[in-house]
Amino acid sequence: MHPANLIDDIRTPAQTSTWKTTDLPTLAALPVAARLEAFGPLPDALLALLREGAVRLLDSDMIIRQRRLGDVALPEIEEGASTELRHDESALAEAVLEQIAQQGLADHFKPFMRSFIRIMFALFFTPDQYERACACLDDGYHFSFLMSDAGGPTLAGWQSVARNDQGRIRLTVDKVWGIEAHREGMAVIAARLPGVFFPAAYLVWPEQYRSLRRVSYGEPFLDGRLQLGNVNGEVEVGAGDRLKIGGPTVFNKYLTIVRPFFVRALMAHLEWLASEGRLTLDERAGDAMRFIADAARQQTRSQVYSFGSVQRVLALKFASNELLSGLVRSGAVREFGDERDLLAFSKMEGSSYRCYHELRTSFKGV
Repeated sequence: MHPANLIDDIRTPAQTSTWKTTDLPTLAALPVAARLEAFGPLPDALLALLREGAVRLLDSDMIIRQRRLGDVALPEIEEGASTELRHDESALAEAVLEQIAQQGLADHFKPFMRSFIRIMFALFFTPDQYERACACLDDGYHFSFLMSDAGGPTLAGWQSVARNDQGRIRLTVDKVWGIEAHREGMAVIAARLPGVFFPAAYLVWPEQYRSLRRVSYGEPFLDGRLQLGNVNGEVEVGAGDRLKIGGPTVFNKYLTIVRPFFVRALMAHLEWLASEGRLTLDERAGDAMRFIADAARQQTRSQVYSFGSVQRVLALKFASNELLSGLVRSGAVREFGDERDLLAFSKMEGSSYRCYHELRTSFKGV
């Protein structure tokens, strides 16, 4: 049994005394910046990106409710209870990260995603599920993790639904934008359960996955090496195909592990683009990139899962997103394909809107 309340090795400062300001853009960025302070003082260039991104994402209700910092005492930043989240798959991710730094993402994106797959298998599969899934990979089947739904980002609107029909579980599938999801393979598919506020995840094995309609969608990314696909149809799954280890927060735990690895890969790719003359990094952008890369490296070394770690990872992804989109807006990226790749990566594994909304909702100082 894992210890119930570990001490996290990365902790947000209890009081953000450096934020005594009534400047609205800075206050808007505070839910993100306060979390990133756990990794060290923020470079001015990064704070500027956070301010711009936060102001862009403020909706009407946020603006109406926004208070000056002097109007309310800023509360301590909550970390919450911590539990161990240990896995043995990081060595594979680290090895691929070294290759990305030398050669970019194009040839190494799929191997990097396979390290994420192994992390998912190790954390959330039963021994029987793990053995069977690894055998499928060894047989050459592709694996897809299908989360994005044709019904939109809100769970209540999802078209993918699991229903119990007299003991038989029928899975209606309508998923979009899956990585190589049009290929022969197997998948973990997230679905809505009627009356339940968390999605459920089901393993769909190759023989079932083959019966679903699968089509490629959009133009490929990464110099033609990465294609997205849509998947829809209906399959019957067994009770033993549901992922149960990890509980209702299974997706949060998975994303808290893989997001900082993904951010590290993106920062390594930026450095490679710059070395190839495909990206111009000025001193300020370089400062922001190095801070994000170092912060993500610190986070990937943590083996503690807590409310604080979830929030820090959301802040990291927000910062990465804003850097990528800012580089594209400024004209620093020379080729259309690279611009499109970076903007797509700014939406993958957490858009700025989703990250900011979750951070702001949980932050009591604004």
